[in-house]
Amino acid sequence: MADGQTGREDHLGQGEKPARPAAGTPATEERGDAAAFEPADTEADPTGAEAPSPAEDALGAARDAAGSAVSTLRSGLFAVRDVHAASRRHSSARARLREMTERLQADEATLARREEVEAGYEQIVAEQARVIKEASAELERQQAKVERLEGKARKLEGRLAQMRDDHEQELRPYKRIAETARGRSDEAARGVSEAKRAVRTAEGQVKDATERREQAIASANRAVDSSQARLRKVQDELRRAQEARADAKAVRQLQDEVTTELARVESARAGVGAATREAQATVDAAQTHLWTQKQSLEGAQREAEEAKREYEERKGEYDALLAKAQDAEKDLEGKIDGLRAEADEAKAAYDEAAERHDDAQALLDEAEDVHATPERTVELRADIARQREELEAQQGEVDHLAEGERSLRASTRGARLALLAVVLVVVALVALVVVLATR
Repeated sequence: MADGQTGREDHLGQGEKPARPAAGTPATEERGDAAAFEPADTEADPTGAEAPSPAEDALGAARDAAGSAVSTLRSGLFAVRDVHAASRRHSSARARLREMTERLQADEATLARREEVEAGYEQIVAEQARVIKEASAELERQQAKVERLEGKARKLEGRLAQMRDDHEQELRPYKRIAETARGRSDEAARGVSEAKRAVRTAEGQVKDATERREQAIASANRAVDSSQARLRKVQDELRRAQEARADAKAVRQLQDEVTTELARVESARAGVGAATREAQATVDAAQTHLWTQKQSLEGAQREAEEAKREYEERKGEYDALLAKAQDAEKDLEGKIDGLRAEADEAKAAYDEAAERHDDAQALLDEAEDVHATPERTVELRADIARQREELEAQQGEVDHLAEGERSLRASTRGARLALLAVVLVVVALVALVVVLATR
């Protein structure tokens, strides 16, 4: 029925004008009440009645075109629906075929495995029993080896901990002596720094005293020079007064001034000596203090060198003992690491033996199960035969649906293309209306 319908729809989709439907058909109902005004016969009335007007002819042609468009649209929609339904049935059948094929392949593999195990049952039992026995012996051997190695490692770790405690006790006095020597060396170094600062201070004091001595002597010499200048001036006035035979009183007064100035000159000269001696004494004291500070610096430097040398000796002794102790500890640590590495190798061998044991046990259990349940093999064989028949039938159904889908697509191609054309025309009209409306 579907083939006949699609063939009719395909015929209509090729552009032929369908015949006008009789009264009461769906096409007539869609055309509405206007069909009641159509003339029953378009031939000329022999009695002389008037022929249809051009307006009536145009109206009839429009009605025929509308009916043809509606019929084309309906045919296209039905064609799309039918093709979609056929495609869905075909896809469902193919999915079912894949499921049946996968199940059959799995059951066939299971049957082949059971037949293979059953055929080699005796050999499998003997071989896997041997493997299990050897693996069990290997497991016991590796387990004992692991326990032995880990026991040795634990003992050595205990020895290492005790060795570290002993070394710490032995080295503590040497460490304390080295630290004490370092403290003395640091203290002596600080003493050298202080002595150097004292020397720099004393050098500054010597410099200041020397400068003050030079200033005092220069000041005293300037006083002598000033007194001598005044003395020469008074002597020159006295000489002029005597040459001019001045008043005796004035001469005596000038003579007194000369005497006074002579006394001042002598006093200034004595001041030069006193200032020189006093300033020199200050310089000598500063130089003596500087010499004392330099002697202190030299002593501090000797003490610092001795303290540093002692610290280096004590530290070298401690470092040598510490290095010796660390070498002994590292040697013992190396032995422990070696035992741990051997234990890890034994554990790996244990795991490999356990894996061989488990694989052999699983294969042996499988062989025993297959050998003990031959009825399951018979049932599986019968089920596979049934599945093959069902698979063949399903394959036929898939081929039939595929051929039906291809035929339906070919027969409804025109109707579906016509529907597409109508849709495109409608879209174009809508777009045109929107463009005109937006202007």
